[in-house]
Amino acid sequence: MNRFAGWLALFGLLAPLAGWNAEPGFTVRRAELFQHEDRSWGLDADIDYHFNETAVEAMQNGVPLTLVLRLRVKRARPWWWDETVISENHRRTIRYHPLARAYQLTAAESGVTENFATLRALLEELGRIRNLPVQAPRPFDSGDYHAALSVTLDIESLPLPLRPTAYLSPQWHLNSPWYRWSFAN
Repeated sequence: MNRFAGWLALFGLLAPLAGWNAEPGFTVRRAELFQHEDRSWGLDADIDYHFNETAVEAMQNGVPLTLVLRLRVKRARPWWWDETVISENHRRTIRYHPLARAYQLTAAESGVTENFATLRALLEELGRIRNLPVQAPRPFDSGDYHAALSVTLDIESLPLPLRPTAYLSPQWHLNSPWYRWSFAN
C-alpha cells in the first residue's frame, strides 16, 4: 500500500488530498531585445521558476521536465492588423541524475548540457537568460514594436504514461503570464 501511495503522490493525485496549497508557477521579471553590431538580435531576460512538489518529485525520480520559452514580436501598423515579425520557441530540459547526484540543464537549440550540484543553482541559471539568439527573418523596419515573452512546462514532452494525469491535474499546469513590453526601431 505504501508503494501505491508513493506513485499516486508522484502523479499528483494525492496533492489535493494532502492539502498542498503552494503557489507554483513561473514569473518573467524582465525581458529586453537588443541588436548586435552585425544587425542580429538577442534576448536578455530574468525569470523566476517555482516548481511544486509534484514536479520536483517526478524529476527526482527520473522524469525530465521540458520548459518552453515563447517569444512573440509584432510591428504596430496603424491601418492594418499588427504584423508578426518573430514567433519562436526555445526549449530547455531539466533532469536529475541520482547516481551522480547532479541536476542537468540542456538547451535544445545548441545541445549544450550543464551540470549543477543543487536544484537552486540550476533554477538560478535557467532564469538568467543572456544574449539568447533571436532569429529575425529580415531586418526590422523602423516603427513601433510590441514584444511578449512567457514560459510553460511542456506536458507533451512528459513520458506517455504520465500525460493523462498531467492533463487533468492542475499541479502540472505550470506557466507564466505573458510579459509584454514595447520598443522602437
